Amino acid sequence: MKFKNLLNTAIVTGIAAILIFPPSCANTSTPPEGGPKDTLAPILVEVVPPINSLHHPVDIKHSTVSFEFDEYVVLNNPNSYIFLSPPQSKPPTAKIKGKKVVVSFTEPLDSSQTYSLSLGEAVKDNNEGNPFPPYTHSFSTGSYVDSLFVSGNIVEASTMLPMSNMTVLFHTDLSDSAIYKVRPRAAAKSDLWGYFTVRNLPVDSVYRVYAIQDLNNNCIYDPDQEMVAFLDTLVRPTGVMRPGLPELVPVMMTDTAACQARPTQISLSMFMEVSQRQLLRSRERVSRRQMYLKFAAPYPQIDSMILDGISPDKLILEHNFYQDSITIWINDQGPIPDTLQMRLSYMRTDDTLNILMPVTDTIKMIRPKGKMVENRWGEMVEEADTLAAYEVDASPEKIDQDGIIIEFESPMICTPFDSITITSKNTREQIAPAPFTVEKDTANIRRFILRMQDKMVAGYEYTLRIPDSLFMDIDGIYCDSLVKTFSLPQDENLSALIVETSNVNEKYMVELVDEKRTNVYRTYHIDSAAVLNFPYLKAGRYSLRITEDKNGNGQIDTGDLLEHRQPEKVMMFRFNDVLGDKAYILEIPERTELIQTIDIGEMFK
Repeated sequence: MKFKNLLNTAIVTGIAAILIFPPSCANTSTPPEGGPKDTLAPILVEVVPPINSLHHPVDIKHSTVSFEFDEYVVLNNPNSYIFLSPPQSKPPTAKIKGKKVVVSFTEPLDSSQTYSLSLGEAVKDNNEGNPFPPYTHSFSTGSYVDSLFVSGNIVEASTMLPMSNMTVLFHTDLSDSAIYKVRPRAAAKSDLWGYFTVRNLPVDSVYRVYAIQDLNNNCIYDPDQEMVAFLDTLVRPTGVMRPGLPELVPVMMTDTAACQARPTQISLSMFMEVSQRQLLRSRERVSRRQMYLKFAAPYPQIDSMILDGISPDKLILEHNFYQDSITIWINDQGPIPDTLQMRLSYMRTDDTLNILMPVTDTIKMIRPKGKMVENRWGEMVEEADTLAAYEVDASPEKIDQDGIIIEFESPMICTPFDSITITSKNTREQIAPAPFTVEKDTANIRRFILRMQDKMVAGYEYTLRIPDSLFMDIDGIYCDSLVKTFSLPQDENLSALIVETSNVNEKYMVELVDEKRTNVYRTYHIDSAAVLNFPYLKAGRYSLRITEDKNGNGQIDTGDLLEHRQPEKVMMFRFNDVLGDKAYILEIPERTELIQTIDIGEMFK
C-alpha cells in the first residue's frame, strides 16, 4: 500500500479517504537537498499490513505493523503516544528499522477483533523534528472490520482548557468498579487540542465512558494519583466511518482552523478526586519554630499532637481550606531543641480493612541548618534574623476591592494596628487622615487586610506608614518601618468592562481572566442579578469565567466518581460565534467602556 504527500493541505480530504479505506498506489518524491530549512513532515510511504486488512495474525512474532516513511524518522515518547485499542496489559513497543517504524505487541492479539493502532505524536523527522500528524491504522484479526466511531473533547474542569494525551476508556462492563479493575473494550488518546476519536466500534454496543490521566499506561484508573472524568449517560455509537469525515482525517496540530472545526459528540471534564484514604503523607521541620504536616485526605481526625518539651498552649496551628495541610508554629521565645519528638494520634485508613483506625505515629522533627556566616572574630556561625519579614500589597488595580494586604512571614504576637496611619493628599497638596478598618484574614492567620472607610478618590495620593519595631513575631523579632505610597490608576488609556448579569438563581463566581485563564483580574460572588464593574483594564484580550458555587464556599469543588458527582460546573462566556477558543475572548481596546449582558441561568441550564 503506497501513500504520497499526506500533509498536502490541498488534498487533505482525499488523503483522509486513503488513510481510512484501502487506497491506490502512488509514487513518492525525495525532498531536494540544500535550500531553506525543511519544515515538511515525513511522508508515509507504505504500511504493512494494509489499512483495514483482514485475518491479521494473532501471534506475537507475526502480528507486527510497520510504517515506512520517505525519510529517516525518530521516535518521541513511544510508550506514551503509540496506542492500541482495545488495549493490552502493556503498551505496544516500537523500534526504528531504516526508514521504518515497526510496532510490536506484548501479547497475542484476540481473534475476531478489530484493532486501531494510533501513532499519536510519536513520529518526527530525524533532521528538524517536524512531527508526523496523528494517524490511526485499522486492521482485523477476523473476517470483517467494525466501523462505528465516537468523537469528543477533554478539558480541565476548573480552567476549561484542553488536556492532551489523556486516555478515553469505553467500558462494556457497566459496573462502577470496572474502571478500577479491568481494561476497557475500546480506548483512545486525546491530541494537543484535547480531541479524540474512538474508532472501529462494533454495532449494538453500549458503553460507560471515562477518561483518565493514565500515568502508568495500564488503562486502569489509579485514584489518588491520576485525574479522571466520566460521562453521566451511557453511549451507544451511531457514527459510521467513511472517507472524508473531519473526525477521522489526520490533521496537523499547528492547523488551528482544521483542529477546531472537528465535530464532537461528547465532552469530558477532568478533575482530581479528593483522596478517600487518610494517612500522613509528609512532614518537615522548616525552621526553629515552624514545621508542617501534610495529610492525604481533607479534614483529618487528630486526637492529639504532643511535642516533647513544648507546652500545648505554645502551639499556633495554621490550616489550609481543607485542613489537610497544617503549619505548626512554636510561640515560645526560649531555646528550642534542634530535634523535637512529636507524638501524633489520628485516624488513619487501614491498608487491609480500608477503614479508619486510630494510630499514634512518633515523628522526629530535625531543624535544618541555617545559612552560615563569618562573625567579627572569623568564626563561622549560623546567621540570625534581625528583622521580622512582611510584605504589603497595595495593587492600584485591585485595592478598591481587595484592600491593602499585609502578610507576615510568621505569626505576630504583637500587632498594634492602631499605630499605623494612612493619609491622603489631594490635588491641592492638602493632607488629611484616611480612616481605615483592619480585618484578620480567616484563611491565613498571618495576613491582615486594611480597608479604606471612605471611597478612594482618583487623583489623590495615599500614604501608608508603619513605624519601626511596631510588630513583633513569635521569635521576639520586631519589624522594620515602612512608607508606601499608592493611588488609583490614572492612565487615560485604561478601559473598563461592565457585566450586567440576569436570571441568577444560584450562587456563582464571576471572574475576569486573561486569555490563558491563569491571571485573575477581579472576582465577584453573586447570588442574584447584579452589575459587575471590571475597571482599570489595559488594552488586551480577556475572558469571563463563571463558576457554579452551590455551597457558597468560594472554591471550585471537585467531583466524586463513585458518587457520580461532577465537579462544580465552570463555563467560559461566549462572546461571538467564531470557531474554537476565539469565541471566548474579548478584545478590549484602549479608552473604552464596554457593557456585556449575561443570562446566567441560560448559560447553565
